[in-house]
Amino acid sequence: MSYKLKFKPLSSFNLIRCGRNFDGGYLLTKNSIINSNALVSFGILDDCSFEEDFLKIKSVECYCYDHTVNSSYWKKRIFNDLGASIFNLNYKFFKNTLSRYFEFKRFFKKKTNLLKIDTIKKGSLDTIISKHNLENNFFLKVDIEGSEYRILDDIIHNQGKLSGIIIEFHDLDLHRNTIENFIDKLDLVLTHVHPNNFGGIDESGDPLVIEMTFERNPEKSKTTFVLPNKFDQPNNPDVKDITIKFE
Repeated sequence: MSYKLKFKPLSSFNLIRCGRNFDGGYLLTKNSIINSNALVSFGILDDCSFEEDFLKIKSVECYCYDHTVNSSYWKKRIFNDLGASIFNLNYKFFKNTLSRYFEFKRFFKKKTNLLKIDTIKKGSLDTIISKHNLENNFFLKVDIEGSEYRILDDIIHNQGKLSGIIIEFHDLDLHRNTIENFIDKLDLVLTHVHPNNFGGIDESGDPLVIEMTFERNPEKSKTTFVLPNKFDQPNNPDVKDITIKFE
């Protein structure tokens, strides 16, 4: 099975990469960052590299929400990863964990970067917009492991306030029609799509997880549209990236 053309950007755009190599990095145009008055990020875990790169281009208030990074998360993570490193004689693995920890602490030490330990559900977006007075031009990143479907109607309802959105869709074999309906209702421009190879493929070889970027006023490129983009990287570097087939 192939994806409908609505899953494919219709033009080439001047995309940049924000976030670390492999998993955690996303593509968008610089225009959308410059036009944003705030960044709202659903799903952080141990990686705030996208948010950090975004804020290097434009320093705005950043509101991050994730129910998993509670007070005990880093204690358990460091203890477990230290044990794994000793057992496997792989001290580089533990060094990477410590690096993530200090990056995380440094990022949220800044007063304009807020971390809220909360579960995103239907109605959450309306509450956050009201609480932080996000009335126009905020950028939204959604990576919440399947819960994105609970807030799609809320995103559509508030789409006029968005400068752009990056959203990771899971279980496409079950939700493809829902995603198509979302794309039809969204008045932002699809600028990028990328399969997440951590999610695997269905029986037709199509990705089960994809990352999509939609933007209000993206900067078009005169180059020929090509997928994957030159800045794309496989989320899992140990596995070949997945090719998206279009009709």
